[in-house]
Amino acid sequence: MSALADPPLTPKAIATRERLLDLSARLFIDRGYDAVSLRDIADEAGVTKGAIYGHFRSKGQLLVEVIRTQLAERDTHFDPRAATEDPGVLFGLFISPGSRDLRLLQVDAAAAARYDSDVAAGSEEVKDERNSRILESLEGVDNAETILFVINALSSGIGIQEAHGRDLPDPESWRRIVGPMFGAAYRKPTK
Repeated sequence: MSALADPPLTPKAIATRERLLDLSARLFIDRGYDAVSLRDIADEAGVTKGAIYGHFRSKGQLLVEVIRTQLAERDTHFDPRAATEDPGVLFGLFISPGSRDLRLLQVDAAAAARYDSDVAAGSEEVKDERNSRILESLEGVDNAETILFVINALSSGIGIQEAHGRDLPDPESWRRIVGPMFGAAYRKPTK
């Protein structure tokens, strides 16, 4: 069974779904996924829980769709071609303050996936979609699978550090230390 929600059919349904996603994202980020109930979301949105179920089959699916939406939004600002020319572009996403909320949501999803099958299945779909896009941008690059693994590990690790309230390193320091490490692995093979 796909973790994807059926797409809304009317402009009103689309607007309601987007509002639920935005509101849920804010509540999950501010309070944490476990601390927010569907009743909290319904009250904030001024709808019934049944209205939420008209768009999402569970709170877990709602979390996954929030993450999917935020990833899609972030990816609209990402230029994969620039990233293949300069690994700093890709790795700059890791410490971008604009990605902090997304990383915190992903940490909550990773924890919830241990016991919530909707979150587990949906997170796996999102990961597979994201990994495919990343591997596509790394086409022709040596060690693409290893780079993908490190990208995922860094993203998860930074999210965990942020969840603990730890500050990120200075962006220039990050680039000086991490940039050369990945620059070497990120080179396209010579023919």
